[in-house]
Amino acid sequence: MQTPPPPPPSPYYKGSGSSRQNYTEKDYEEIFYHFDDYAQAVIMSNATRFIDPTEPAEHYEYEEEILDEVSEYEIEGMKKSFYFGFASTVSSFVLLRWRRRRMNVSFGGLGNYASRSSTRSSGGYKFDPIHQHQPSVNNVQHASSSGAKPPRSGFFTDVALSALLGMGLSLLAVENDLFYPTGNSSAGDDNGPPLMSITPPPQWISHQIPLVPGKSLISETLCQPLTEEFKKFPKELWQSGNHRGIENGYNNHIALYANGGWKDTKYYNSNPNASVVSLGEKHNESKRKYEDSKNRIYEHLVVDSLQGFIINCERRARYEKKLRKLKNIPERTFPIIPPSGVPANEELELDDIYLMEKSDDDNDDGFYNE
Repeated sequence: MQTPPPPPPSPYYKGSGSSRQNYTEKDYEEIFYHFDDYAQAVIMSNATRFIDPTEPAEHYEYEEEILDEVSEYEIEGMKKSFYFGFASTVSSFVLLRWRRRRMNVSFGGLGNYASRSSTRSSGGYKFDPIHQHQPSVNNVQHASSSGAKPPRSGFFTDVALSALLGMGLSLLAVENDLFYPTGNSSAGDDNGPPLMSITPPPQWISHQIPLVPGKSLISETLCQPLTEEFKKFPKELWQSGNHRGIENGYNNHIALYANGGWKDTKYYNSNPNASVVSLGEKHNESKRKYEDSKNRIYEHLVVDSLQGFIINCERRARYEKKLRKLKNIPERTFPIIPPSGVPANEELELDDIYLMEKSDDDNDDGFYNE
């Protein structure tokens, strides 16, 4: 795997002089895009793995299902942006044609007025003829203007201008996520009120991807570099959340607690009883949390979704290490996860991710600590 150069140092790193207990939404936004830019750089440097994977397609079946579901939002937003551009093209074309028609009508009215004036001036008293002389430049121009042709229709010009305007507006709408649909995430209860309405996060940040059966290109590519980057930030950052998915306590994040792992997701055998997300708090707190969390989008993405992704990366790494030992698979090889997916039947702490000194005899650490 090709790893790009590390991202520029963040002012929020440990020991950077910005140690704090409270973070603002602006802080979370900067941290989120720090990880987002780095993740995109890692994916681009390994683009050939995604374009032409070496493993059979069926090994990535569940990962593709999650990514396709996330892509539906993006496709919907792109469609709406296209419709917006098409409507802008049509309306601008109609406006341009109307403007040209008005100009032609005005020009025709002035021409008729001039002809009527010249006709009326031909009657009445006539002066004696005078000596002929060369017409002045002004007279020639006036004569030529009285017989000038109306402006061209400009049909193709209007078509081109309207098309360029519509295309530009479509691209701006896509670039700024103007029509990107929002997704409501509930507190693990389909009947409860939504806790947050946010634009879907980037595909790599889905906390469910590291739990998938088979193989996962996203996990194989992003888990290790993002985990190393994760550890450069103080633990207090990841313990600073106070919304859905974050609980009081030493380590705070609910994904650290023992849970059903992949079997708790809706993708496992089309599980009808699965929670919408495995990072949820109790429903009786959801109403109180909603008003606070709906304005804390980046806090949710960083402290909840991103942290959940990293924690489940560690769970996948530990399970892969057990499979390598059990099946004598060479080190640095990613084994195929069984259909039951990655389990999460043991509790973790942030120290399990931060500390690298643990030996294999004491704990089944993931590939980050090898």
